[in-house]
Amino acid sequence: MDTSPEQMESLNRDIEQYEQKARRRAWLSTIIPLLFGVILLGYTIWQIQNYGQKLVEVQADLEKANTELNTSITALQDAKGQLEKANTELDTVQDKLNSTTSELEGLRQELNSTQQELSDTNDALQSANIFLENSYTIDPYDEKNSLSNYPYQADVLFFIQELQYSGVKWNPNGFSEEEGFNSPNFTVYVLQHFGLVSDNYGADSAPWQILTPVSEPSIGDIVYYEGGYSMFYFEINSDKFVIGMTPLGIIAQQVDFAPILGYLHVPYQ
Repeated sequence: MDTSPEQMESLNRDIEQYEQKARRRAWLSTIIPLLFGVILLGYTIWQIQNYGQKLVEVQADLEKANTELNTSITALQDAKGQLEKANTELDTVQDKLNSTTSELEGLRQELNSTQQELSDTNDALQSANIFLENSYTIDPYDEKNSLSNYPYQADVLFFIQELQYSGVKWNPNGFSEEEGFNSPNFTVYVLQHFGLVSDNYGADSAPWQILTPVSEPSIGDIVYYEGGYSMFYFEINSDKFVIGMTPLGIIAQQVDFAPILGYLHVPYQ
């Protein structure tokens, strides 16, 4: 089939238009994804930058938190050191307090002991004053004449005076001429010396546990008093007195030097 130049030219124009449309379609199909890719890449880069900034902020916060944590740890260690130091000082203060308390307790005990000693000394002084105020002086001549009818009782009185002159002393726990005596066991010792009571009695014995009570004393009997004193009763020229061991030693006393609790009969021959 023959083709005219016009037809060829028209065909070429159509082909060119088709190619142009194809190129436009190809360009559009390429540029649109590329555009979206660029947009997506830009968004991604923006997101990365945004997250990077946030990461920098987070890192800054983290560093700040680490700094604060380190500061807190340092402060805690300092506080721990101060607490340990305070505990050590507290232990030292407690030890001093315990020591001071012990010293105060010791001083209190010493004070109580001193007060007791002062009280005992005061009691002894008052007792001594009572004994001195009520002392009785025995005249040897009158003694011999007045007791001539009581030879056994006189022997007891003479023996007591011998012990007095030899300096036999007061001893609350003794029971011999060397150790000394208290008042009741001195009485028991003298009675034992003359065989008037059994030798089985010792330092813990008292005459009111051994002898028979009577309503009135005879010469040579025992008068026992409030306070535990036990004395031998005698009369010289109608003067009544007692003699025995006292805290001042062996001395003679007026009969009423202390409240009387009773009388005890001594079985002389």
